[in-house]
Amino acid sequence: MTTSIDVQVLQWFERTLAQKPELRRVWLAGQDLDEGVRDRVLRLLEADRQAGDFLEETAVAPEAAPPDFPKVGERLGAWELLKPIEAGGMGVVYLGRRADDVYDQQVALKLVRPVHLLAAADFRRQLISRFEDERNILARMSHPNVARILDGGSTAAGIPYLVMEFVDGVPLTDFCKARQLDVPARLALFCKVCDGVQEAHRHLIVHRDLKPDNILVGANGEPRLLDFGIAKILEQEPLPAGGKRNTSLSAMTPAYASPEQVRQQALTTSSDVYSLGVMLYQLLAGVRPYELGGLRPSEAEHVVCETLPDPMRKMLDKAVLTDTERRQRRAQITSDVERIVAKAMHKEAARRYGSAQELANDIRRYLAGQPVLAHPDSTAYRVGKFVRRNRWGVMAASAALAAVLGSAGVALWQADRARAAAADTEQVNAFLLEVLSSSDPYNAGRELSLGEAVDLASGQVPLRFADRPDLSSRIRHALGYSMTSRNELELAERELRAANEEAMRSLGPDDPHTLRVQEAIAVLRMAQGRGEEAVALWQDLLARLESRGMQREPIYLLALNNLGNYYLSNEDYARADQIFTRVRALPAPTVAAGFAPSDHAAMLSNFAYSAHGVGDVERAEALYVESIAALEALAPEGSPELAMAINNFGHLRQEQGDLDGAYALFARSVAMRERAFPRGHEMVVNPMAGLAMMAMRQGKADEALELAARASEMATRVYDRPERGAAFAHWVLAATRHKQGDPAGAADALLLAQQVFNAISPPPEDLAESIPALAQLVCADPRAAQKPACTP
Repeated sequence: MTTSIDVQVLQWFERTLAQKPELRRVWLAGQDLDEGVRDRVLRLLEADRQAGDFLEETAVAPEAAPPDFPKVGERLGAWELLKPIEAGGMGVVYLGRRADDVYDQQVALKLVRPVHLLAAADFRRQLISRFEDERNILARMSHPNVARILDGGSTAAGIPYLVMEFVDGVPLTDFCKARQLDVPARLALFCKVCDGVQEAHRHLIVHRDLKPDNILVGANGEPRLLDFGIAKILEQEPLPAGGKRNTSLSAMTPAYASPEQVRQQALTTSSDVYSLGVMLYQLLAGVRPYELGGLRPSEAEHVVCETLPDPMRKMLDKAVLTDTERRQRRAQITSDVERIVAKAMHKEAARRYGSAQELANDIRRYLAGQPVLAHPDSTAYRVGKFVRRNRWGVMAASAALAAVLGSAGVALWQADRARAAAADTEQVNAFLLEVLSSSDPYNAGRELSLGEAVDLASGQVPLRFADRPDLSSRIRHALGYSMTSRNELELAERELRAANEEAMRSLGPDDPHTLRVQEAIAVLRMAQGRGEEAVALWQDLLARLESRGMQREPIYLLALNNLGNYYLSNEDYARADQIFTRVRALPAPTVAAGFAPSDHAAMLSNFAYSAHGVGDVERAEALYVESIAALEALAPEGSPELAMAINNFGHLRQEQGDLDGAYALFARSVAMRERAFPRGHEMVVNPMAGLAMMAMRQGKADEALELAARASEMATRVYDRPERGAAFAHWVLAATRHKQGDPAGAADALLLAQQVFNAISPPPEDLAESIPALAQLVCADPRAAQKPACTP
């Protein structure tokens, strides 16, 4: 006779299964349970243990399954069961194959776990409904990082099954460990996981059970998201009384569950973002952020919902790693990486990334050396990040942002203090200080990051300053500038548009603050890719300032410099040089008042580059010397900004024919970049490859080969997409090996260059000639003729 198993027993059975096998009975003994429930859970555990033997044998233990449960060798529609390969909390998966000779294909066949078919009728109906939900969910999606559904149905006895593509892979954490992936490689792989989750979210599907075991990675390095067995399609449905949903069938994995999931509250895609954060934490730190084994449900809930995890770098001491691995991880888990994971795992859903795609985008920003949204928005941080990616120096508007957000908001509008009423200034600054020093009640008194404070302030402005549009405009201006720097362009548009309307209404079009808001809008237009509109706004603003004799105002310097930076970024050197010449003509006190020393030093580098661009060698040389001296005074040990200025000066020396002087400058720049980016970076690859070329031309054969090999290897690691820089680095290695009399090695490197080049659209014009030319030379040698690079 079939035993009736009620939902309460199954709920405790699932919770017990989530514990480590060796701790399950001990954990269950510590729970406050009715002895009858405990005994029945123990019997289920024993049946499950016996059923687990089917992974080594061929069938499910008879006492754990109904007699009509499918067996190995039987067919389900067109599919034959070959062998069981996995058993989870709610389902069992078999390897299967197409058995009707239409075509040959291996598949994964998923059935309800046999022990659950011994449940009461109501539970069985819910379980079948869950399988139907999973089938419908999978049918919605088509993505390379999500396992595809091929078929589905029910047996003659009404047992539902799913036919999935067979993913021949290993769990995410096991793959990374086996391949000994470093942190950047793990982050790049994890972005693909996020892409798969985003596909689910795009269809309004919450997975609800994201964990490494549900993400298999194949030998080709492509992850596949599996097991949508407890996924939920988002829908408009009211919460039951008490604000909680009935989750008795929710086989969530507590170690990866979000606080709202543990509390049985309504779930959104943000719950999956939290689970992704936990997985990323484990992937990088080598251990999970929380150890919940042996805890009562109430204790586990407190840990997940209230306890902040330790920083990943601290948890590395608990991970099973070699000393070398631990040192490498500690160096590669930067503060940016810590903050990305912390944002994903925020206790409050609204403060996490808005989607899996936003999380992936921030990781990709980090890997590309761009500012990440999870980082507190200090001006120095944003300016430094932009400088590392742009040879012309600081971001347009960095100086204004420094003025707007400097000193934690206390000196937001120093230029207006003489004109503003003291009470107004005190009121505005008090508001900003209140927000910027706010504590986060969800994070045990942690001070808000500037980015979080900006978001909080935005929502409070209409309430606090409804009767003072002039003050509201000043605050919105600061918020809009900050949002532009954080690439939150829609929010920036909202704040700056409101700031401009309030300023025009309360202060008029000629007030200095109104002009500052309009300059901020020009910066926003540039960030939005609307360059022509930005230029028109800057030119109009400059003309109005000049007509009023306001050339000594900081806003005039800011607008002029930002316009010059825009022209420089578009390689319009003539216009950039005209603008920068006007900046240089301004009185020194005006310049000193408008820029901090670090920004001024970077601005000098911009001046030098524009003079270089128009061919004014003498002026460019003097400006390079001046800018390098200023940057050295600020950072004697070197900095990315200084490295770029030195590199540009090296190009000037090279153009003058001073090859030894140029080589020394290039070598110094490369060494400085390597110190700045110890894990490698795109900004190191190209200069290093160029230095290798120069060494080869100067007869420094061994040095050239060593530099070229390092550049090529680094390019393989740091570029996550086909780029000219990677193709160039591989081409340099091929050319260097050819020069050294190693045609076979040259052909191997040439193949890499060809593969990257062929994937770039549109192809770089310079390499379109140089790669075939080198191939002709290399492949003419019989020792390379049969290499893939030399065969059609």
